[in-house]
Amino acid sequence: MGSTVTILFSDIRGFTEYTDQYGDEAAFQVLQEHNEIVRRHIGAFSGKVVKTQGDSFMVAFTTARGAVLCAAAIQRAIAERTQAESGTRIAVGIGINTGEPIYEGGDFFGSTVNLAARVCATAGPGQIFVSETTRHVAGRLDGVDYIDRGLHELKGFQDQQRLYEVAWKAAQPGVPDEAEISAVEGAVQRALGVLNRVLGIGHRDDPAFRPLLECQAKASELRLTLSRAVAEQRGYTVKQVDQAMLPFADLLTLVTGREHLDDQRWGQLESGVSRAFGRPLVAAATRGRLVVGAEREAPRIAVPPPPREPEPPRAERPRRVPVVPEPPPPVPVDARAQGVRWWVSLLEAWQAWKASSMAQAHAVRAAVTRHPHLLGVQLRESPNHDGGLLCAGYFALLEHVEDQSPSFVRTAVDQAAAAVGSGDPAALDNALYGLLVGRGRLRETYADFVREVMVAAIPMPGPWADATVTEREESTSVVTRPSATVGDSGEARQELTEAQHRAGERRFALTIAPLTARFFCLRGVELRTPRDVELRLTRAGEGSDHAWSLQVRTDQLLHSPPRRLNPSGTTLPGLGRNYGDLWIGVFNPEPAAAAVYELTVTIRVQSPPGVRRTTFSPLGRGPR
Repeated sequence: MGSTVTILFSDIRGFTEYTDQYGDEAAFQVLQEHNEIVRRHIGAFSGKVVKTQGDSFMVAFTTARGAVLCAAAIQRAIAERTQAESGTRIAVGIGINTGEPIYEGGDFFGSTVNLAARVCATAGPGQIFVSETTRHVAGRLDGVDYIDRGLHELKGFQDQQRLYEVAWKAAQPGVPDEAEISAVEGAVQRALGVLNRVLGIGHRDDPAFRPLLECQAKASELRLTLSRAVAEQRGYTVKQVDQAMLPFADLLTLVTGREHLDDQRWGQLESGVSRAFGRPLVAAATRGRLVVGAEREAPRIAVPPPPREPEPPRAERPRRVPVVPEPPPPVPVDARAQGVRWWVSLLEAWQAWKASSMAQAHAVRAAVTRHPHLLGVQLRESPNHDGGLLCAGYFALLEHVEDQSPSFVRTAVDQAAAAVGSGDPAALDNALYGLLVGRGRLRETYADFVREVMVAAIPMPGPWADATVTEREESTSVVTRPSATVGDSGEARQELTEAQHRAGERRFALTIAPLTARFFCLRGVELRTPRDVELRLTRAGEGSDHAWSLQVRTDQLLHSPPRRLNPSGTTLPGLGRNYGDLWIGVFNPEPAAAAVYELTVTIRVQSPPGVRRTTFSPLGRGPR
């Protein structure tokens, strides 16, 4: 089976002339710099080097957009590198094509690859040429324009091929373009992989080893911050992401590669991790007491050492006692608000969390563990659920509002009482809720709150789901709820084995209360052939983006930050290969009215590409 892949070829133009003019040593230095630039940008845009040959690269991308933006970034970087030089300059020609090549033995074959090589051969120095397919799949991109270069006769292809030149533009200082945004997304993707592995570290002897828990709390907070930055396209550069990730990456190296480090490298890592997380964590890593994931073993029973001769007392050096900031003073529950049950419970839970110094992500995870259906219950109704305890789980919503409007907690009751002019609990209830919505900008920011909860609570413990679809190689199981009651533990199961039943659309209708969310989970289990998942959310027949998708890898770590669904539909290829689980969170940002949505889910098996394996000209050279 094949899947859609975009192939990029790059080749230095004028390299022979440069070597003749400046000599082998200078040419080799230029080649090294060229290779560093190309590899750096390939990594930033999530490309995979298939092979290299001299000054040529063959690279595979999962998206045409990533390939085009990577090519433009490479050309910009090389142009900046050679701008100050005089005499003969080197330049790179790049060709790109999109299709369904055959993949075998780590390499790609077929007409898709052959055409990419021919397109590269057609591109001149400093040019990027793309096929017509790539141009339409990639679409409009910031920072680049497409110029129709007409039909070309390419060796090995019977029909003429229409080619487009990507006219890349120099980036404006201080203004992030599409390429820069994608580079940041790539850096965040790498950082999330590191942070997820750090969250999987355990201590062989002490599951509650405090230095490790504190480090993991920081990792969890950084993961949430980076996910926000990607979703909102703000706040971080590639360098800043890499710097924030560095101490966590160093810790992983200490834990997993300590046996292969020389003294100098060990000293560098030890110093960096100590500064970030303290000496006790480094000591535990040095002694081999920290392990990642499946490497964990049962705790060892400590054997007391033999008695030793007492040593003479030593004068202890005075220790620096860290200054721990005092938690904010508690806000007393105003007597006027005693009749508003949800406000009293919410305020008490928020203050208890503030006093605990627990990382917000950990506290949210604990709340969802206790109340998996938390976000499915409206805040003002929450005191009526789970013995009145569910409301406490909404502490994070109050923190979200406080972020939007600092001092909200201290002033809310005064403002509400002034607005209603009486102590009537019902009137005060409405006024407090109105302030929560207004000052917290919940109509505009509730989506962000749902995203934060998903990042913290998925994959474990995971929220209560309206439906779970499990895709196996020979069957599909669909588990739904027999009643419309949020939190209902009952299940209705359907097993599908016939191809025509498995491949059809599945429509889930749901009515979502104001400022609540509902969740769905798709799982790929032991799939030999990956699946493509198509999602579309509608409201009153119109496409809606009131939903997040979150992919989870087969090792139960996050694959990427949550993404909003496209109103026209979203396709997520690679279930069972790129990711194992897919969570969808549908939310209603309206503060007063329920909303009716329909989620359409289609799971398709990728069809054979129908491309015969053929050979192609030497890498990056093509016909001359």
